[in-house]
Amino acid sequence: MIQIISWIKNKMKKKMTQEPKEIKDLFQKDYTNAMDLRGHPIGDICVCGSQLFTAIVAFESGEIAFYFLDGECVDCGSLVTLPTPIDDIGMDCM
Repeated sequence: MIQIISWIKNKMKKKMTQEPKEIKDLFQKDYTNAMDLRGHPIGDICVCGSQLFTAIVAFESGEIAFYFLDGECVDCGSLVTLPTPIDDIGMDCM
């Protein structure tokens, strides 16, 4: 477990020192390290250290009306279950 936490911290440091990317570059992924992490909500950060996800979203009157819970990490391409507001409440019960 400590090795995993150390690996995540190192990946996060690397992400913070990277040069900014163009938006079009975020959609060109290498899926060699992608994982299927669906099942439980991933939270705000992927295991690779990225905080950006691709999601299917519907808008109504300029606001998000709903979104699919299946998403994809922008950086590593892993499939994830996106968080919802109720997930924060539910985590206190576990």
